[in-house]
Amino acid sequence: MPENRPQTPLATKLGFGLWVISLVWWFAYYAQYGGAFGLMDLKLACISWPTKECYFFQQQIRGPVPRYVPAFWYAGMLAFAVGLYQTWQQRRK
Repeated sequence: MPENRPQTPLATKLGFGLWVISLVWWFAYYAQYGGAFGLMDLKLACISWPTKECYFFQQQIRGPVPRYVPAFWYAGMLAFAVGLYQTWQQRRK
């Protein structure tokens, strides 16, 4: 019995992959200040947008992990949006 379900577009997979890279980078970078889960409520906003607290943390962190920039986060959002559009187009056929 063949499956009629359309395949997941590459853009969707790429979007998820970029989000995972971004989350790992964000976690590794901000874990250098206050521990891995310390001040998580303040650090969480730094995933997508730099707040005053994010700037403060960045000024204090002197570690081996490069400064986190949400470029992969936004690239993942864009790729995921393209993938959703492609899925929508496949289902319209």
